[in-house]
Amino acid sequence: MKLEYRDLSRPGPELLKPKSRRLGLLDFFAASLLIFVVSVYLILPAQIERAVDFVVYDPSNNSYASFRCIQEKATKHQFTQSRDVPELRSSVRIVDQAGLRRYWKPQPDAGCYAARGFTETVTRWEYFFGWLIKTVG
Repeated sequence: MKLEYRDLSRPGPELLKPKSRRLGLLDFFAASLLIFVVSVYLILPAQIERAVDFVVYDPSNNSYASFRCIQEKATKHQFTQSRDVPELRSSVRIVDQAGLRRYWKPQPDAGCYAARGFTETVTRWEYFFGWLIKTVG
């Protein structure tokens, strides 16, 4: 019987090979998603139009308009106390767009609709990350 001495302080030839690092499916998916989001962000224009959040609802006429239309006087004076003063009437309510569904099929004001008053122009940053600013702030 022959005894062999093996030096255990030195790694064997199988341990000297560097391990190859492979990317998995999730890494590939995350990189693809990041590239897609960055490219969409850079391709979109600097100013984007989005729907307004809050509108002014008048229950007597069952119609609504945006604040921008009232300030620019694109609507009739049905939402304000007079034609010159942009102060809202006491019967007018401020509701969000989703809250309009509670009322019986309200109609948008024709002057505001024609002036495209139900959209607002925001930056790309606010369009994508506005929810983050509202959450933190």
